[in-house]
Amino acid sequence: MAAENRDRAGARPSRLLPGLTGLLRGELSRWLGRRGLVHFVLWSAFVQGLLVWNTLGDDTNPMRDWRGFDTLIHLWWIFLPLAAIALSQNAIIEERHNDTAPWVLSKPVSRSAFVMAKILGDLIGLFVFAILLQGVAAYVWLPKVDPAQGLPFVRPEFVRFVAVIGIETLILAFFIVLSVMLSTVFRRRGPVAAIGLVLWLVTWQAPGRVIKDFTFGGLITGELEGPGFKALTEYLVFEQPLDPVSSVFGTAVLVVALTAAATLIFRREQF
Repeated sequence: MAAENRDRAGARPSRLLPGLTGLLRGELSRWLGRRGLVHFVLWSAFVQGLLVWNTLGDDTNPMRDWRGFDTLIHLWWIFLPLAAIALSQNAIIEERHNDTAPWVLSKPVSRSAFVMAKILGDLIGLFVFAILLQGVAAYVWLPKVDPAQGLPFVRPEFVRFVAVIGIETLILAFFIVLSVMLSTVFRRRGPVAAIGLVLWLVTWQAPGRVIKDFTFGGLITGELEGPGFKALTEYLVFEQPLDPVSSVFGTAVLVVALTAAATLIFRREQF
């Protein structure tokens, strides 16, 4: 009897987000098989392939105005939000349609843990395959090659490179959390994807001081082609101070606020 009581006590969920560990383990296990392999191949082809083509390309290369680590920042900005929207727009919607959400929530797990597992699962998976592996590879090989034109690439300071990876991860987290939050509101993927894409384009152009100064728009705004550099490129490559530092804090606040909104909305949903 005493042993049985100890087993029950040991199986008791934690008071803080009960069930999160098990749910997150299940989300991450999806990345260990086919999904992880597909993402590794696709991200390597997109990022490393375009880096090679852009680095060794000639004057006819339409991307000749931005090379090296500036290319990496551009590619992350183009593909990371799109991948986050495509992957996370289904986070809650698919669970509803498959009637798996009520079954999962019938176990000793909280609804907040359910939402957090969706967010963290996609965030960790995309971070590893899209940011960490691609960033480390570029950091190693880019400074070792002679570009087809221009000066050789200089390896950025490691601390600055880590900071840029952190900022890119924060931007990725924003679009994942936004998509998950919207999936708690809408029953179909169309509105979720549409709103995400509109915000992606708006922050890219960063109209107005509010978006430029208090969101990541101030870090990545700029034209796709031309001599202008994004604030992240100036910080990483040219060792300039990161002037729109308020953009980082503003984005972090948005991530926390959207996460709270997603959990609150989902906790009120009736199955």
